[in-house]
Amino acid sequence: MAQQANLGELLSMLDSPVLSVRDEVTAVFKENLSSDRGPMLVNTLVDYYLETKSQPVLHILTTLQEPHDKHLLDKMNDCMGRAASRLPALSLLGHVIRLQPPWKHKLSQAPLLPSLLKCLKRHENTQ
Repeated sequence: MAQQANLGELLSMLDSPVLSVRDEVTAVFKENLSSDRGPMLVNTLVDYYLETKSQPVLHILTTLQEPHDKHLLDKMNDCMGRAASRLPALSLLGHVIRLQPPWKHKLSQAPLLPSLLKCLKRHENTQ
């Protein structure tokens, strides 16, 4: 998945109605996540999910393992700072929390929590 054009193509294939295609592409993403420790792929998956609400992408994001949990939390924190992406990011956070990932204890120390609280306070003051 070294080329950006291929990444976009693979993302769209995740929503294929053909189950075997979806499973194969999901395996490619998971393989790349296990070999690439950087945040780029996670950020791209989050952006794609926020734009499309893709269930296969949601599945990949909610099953991330270390160190990608930090990348996911950092990306959701960034999204909390933008009004347009706040609600979808909050929805994604809800999906992650419901699945009780092994790294759930990190949520309380992530910058995401203070950002979320700040958003809630701001919303409360506008009501």
